[in-house]
Amino acid sequence: MIDPVTGEIIRNYLESVAAEMVGTMVRTAVSPIFNEAHDCSAGVFYYDNGGASMLARADAAPVHIFAALSSVQQTLDFFDGDLSEGDVIILCDPYYGGSHLPDYTVVTPVFIDGEPLFLPSVRGHMPDNGGPAPGGNMNARDIWQEGFRFSPMKLYERGELREDVWEWILRNNRLPVNMRADLDAQIGGCQVGERRIRELCDRYGSDTVREAADWIMQYSEKRLRDQIRRWPDGRYEAESTLDYDFAGREDIKVRVAITIEGDGIVADFTGSDPQTTGIVNSVPANTLAFLYCAFSALCPEIPINSGFFRPLVPVLPKASVINPDPPAAVRAATVSIGADIGDVVMKAAEGFAPERVGTCSIDLLGPWIWGTDLRTDTQYLHYELLCTPTGAGGVYLSDGWGAWPATFASAMVPSIEMSEVQYPVLYRQSEYTTDGAAPGQWRGSPAWVTQRQVYNSEGTHQTTRMQGFRSPLHGFCGGRDAVGNYIAIRYGTEREKVVTSWTNLEPCEPDEIIFYQSGGGGGWGEPCERDIDLVVDDVRNGYVSVEGARYDYGVCFDPDTGEVDQAATEAERARLVAERAADPGWISTGRRNTLERTGNAELVNSAAYRNQG
Repeated sequence: MIDPVTGEIIRNYLESVAAEMVGTMVRTAVSPIFNEAHDCSAGVFYYDNGGASMLARADAAPVHIFAALSSVQQTLDFFDGDLSEGDVIILCDPYYGGSHLPDYTVVTPVFIDGEPLFLPSVRGHMPDNGGPAPGGNMNARDIWQEGFRFSPMKLYERGELREDVWEWILRNNRLPVNMRADLDAQIGGCQVGERRIRELCDRYGSDTVREAADWIMQYSEKRLRDQIRRWPDGRYEAESTLDYDFAGREDIKVRVAITIEGDGIVADFTGSDPQTTGIVNSVPANTLAFLYCAFSALCPEIPINSGFFRPLVPVLPKASVINPDPPAAVRAATVSIGADIGDVVMKAAEGFAPERVGTCSIDLLGPWIWGTDLRTDTQYLHYELLCTPTGAGGVYLSDGWGAWPATFASAMVPSIEMSEVQYPVLYRQSEYTTDGAAPGQWRGSPAWVTQRQVYNSEGTHQTTRMQGFRSPLHGFCGGRDAVGNYIAIRYGTEREKVVTSWTNLEPCEPDEIIFYQSGGGGGWGEPCERDIDLVVDDVRNGYVSVEGARYDYGVCFDPDTGEVDQAATEAERARLVAERAADPGWISTGRRNTLERTGNAELVNSAAYRNQG
């Protein structure tokens, strides 16, 4: 039996291996989505009694690495008895262990004592994956219309390059030079993982490493079961709403009932809406990734591996938006409806872990442009991430901290200057908005606005896809929802058009400016309980207006001195608490501003809309 000190040393070593793997990918890839935005993940998996287990992962997007567990398992199943040293496997099929088509997973088996004991893996979101439209087909109605799809195959077999497979993949991509380099970067990450794992086995011996693998998972399982026993037994239900399915259907529901009994949890998604004809259906690997993501956020002190997942029993109804029958389209589900899966689990957790809940997901604001860069006379695909840097919600004892929620905080905001060098774009604005932070005892991160101009480009088309306007990210424990996303194309012209859903391959006018608002994360706790000094700081820093301070927080300023009027504040807070007890769906200043700016002012006074929020 391995001693806990050795087990913990090996666990931390494997975590560092996963971090080095993803670091290798980031430093050697050529596409900005990797080397700037870090939209990739890595993990070390273990061949455990015929199945795959996750031992370690880098601090990376959970939707990648948790879903990669299914990819590694499908690799083992597909190549059962046909894996060899020197093999490199790739796959991207959502119905064969993937999550959505752009996420390419590379797996390398590491043979120890004659068997594939470890499987380092790197997963990355490719800028293009073939199909009818660059960057993704918004009009897809089944998986075949979304892009290039393939089940597990070998890029290298026994160390020999398979040029036929490589050529087949590259011929089905609009950016083959980038694709080749990015795949090499993924393979390089796996090779680093293999080298470090062999060094580990050489140092401790394979028997000790095997024992450590079992200990690592048992330890995490025990820690989570201990935590579950501290939560009250019961059934906790919640519902979340997705704006659109991009095919004409609105207000798609995800429902969950979390049942705690003893040291186990059942997460039952029965009652979620049937699968749609649009691109928002979530395959099980993706759904489970967001379930695991929510609980990893609830229990940040526990190491995350397959042992952590064992106490969580999912119930995923067939032919639903969270477990569709093929060939349902799934292109956008890694965020839409994934954000709602993570959010609804967190909303249910308000009932048993209120001081641990908060925004654990991101909503969708994902435009891209495609055209010819006249500076170099080459085609380009610019997948925009600069317009979506806020989504962190308030949590107990902390405001939202500005970028993505902690569970997605491995992602980086790309450099404006580098984006302007790499693509024919100029950024005219990129900053927080006043009254854009969802109110709460601890507020969400402020909304972020961006103006981007396309110039010196020919044949440029833009695709915009977004969620979170009608149903933005949740607030928790009395905190308000986020203020919501929207886009304005042809911004500042007579032909300006506000977009609150999506556009597909719309032509860009010369020098057109596009405006984006990313709506931030939700608040936590009753806003009238926020420390007055914190409200004062937010007003002085421009996060909150004087009017917003009074309406959202009940903090009143003397118009002559600019100081807080304590007596008026006390009276205003008492009045607001009583008023809002009768109207729990009240709309914050920032939310009201968003609705008015987008021509939806009638929703401000709609009781049905407020109740939905």
